[in-house]
Amino acid sequence: MSEEEKVQPGYLAAHQTEIKYTYARFHRRVFANLLDFILLALTFVLLFLAMRGIVMSTPGYVQNEETLLTMRLDSGLYMKYESGKEVDTVSFLSDKANNFTGYAKMETSRRSIDTFIAYVGDKAGDEAKDKVQKDYDEYRLKGTLVYEGIPYFVKNEAGEIVRNGSCKANAESYFVSAYAPFIDDHCQGYLVTLIPQYLQLVRYESNILIYAEILPAYAVAPLLTYLLPAFIFKRGRMTFGKALYHIGVLDQRLLVPTWKRTLARFAIFYLAEVMLAPFTFAIPFLISASVMAFSKGHQGLPDYFLGLFEVDVSNDKIYFSREEILLSGVGEKEPVDFKPTYED
Repeated sequence: MSEEEKVQPGYLAAHQTEIKYTYARFHRRVFANLLDFILLALTFVLLFLAMRGIVMSTPGYVQNEETLLTMRLDSGLYMKYESGKEVDTVSFLSDKANNFTGYAKMETSRRSIDTFIAYVGDKAGDEAKDKVQKDYDEYRLKGTLVYEGIPYFVKNEAGEIVRNGSCKANAESYFVSAYAPFIDDHCQGYLVTLIPQYLQLVRYESNILIYAEILPAYAVAPLLTYLLPAFIFKRGRMTFGKALYHIGVLDQRLLVPTWKRTLARFAIFYLAEVMLAPFTFAIPFLISASVMAFSKGHQGLPDYFLGLFEVDVSNDKIYFSREEILLSGVGEKEPVDFKPTYED
């Protein structure tokens, strides 16, 4: 018989050794997928940190950050540690490591509000300043701002709003219940809405964070976690998790899937399960997991569409072609049956 005749499928099916594969046990597939997910998360974090480091070193970002820091400190709503770290005023005053007294917290937060109102007038004009001042006055005199039924603030004979001498609240209480909430709930909002330049700088940093750091890391991490290993573990198109648990992929021919089908498998997974997950509450992923759990072949969604199967290769070998089976000498043993077995 000629060599050409020997590699025909009919000859192989009729005369070669029986080749059977066992579906990978479900719990091993779950653990393998969990390991791959952990690697995906770790890869994403490392890529994000790397990209953030690169972005933060660019001249444009550095200049934007310096301008933003200056505006925050000038506004009175932020303070700076000796280490150079800047935080909002309320967090700075509330930090137990700074050991501020209640009176210091009260007076510093009060001055912070006064500084901010003046800052709004300087940057956004008198109309914006009057708007914030009016809100501040109404806030202090509102009926709900009381301690044991006594208002925190009252108007004096000159019409100025001052601390109520009849109120028994201590300085710490004035900070926690009166000044800090106004800074957090009112002033921080005004800083963004009334100061156009500040809003532009914040948007710039937000866009950089999303489009130059998070999205690139999220897009590349699956390529390194799920696609790259297929080029490393070619026999079985395994991921690192699947390689550890000896789980390989084969197609309906019971051979290693072609590169075309392998790329199609990854594309379905990447586009439907990974990229759409943030916008669909991970519904495609949950559907794929359900199909894998309850279908007869325990196939994920991409495998179901493409006719691929994950099998146990602890003691078996997945072949690239029928010619390889002939050359490996398998054909000198027993009859052939290209059928997978079903075991869980």
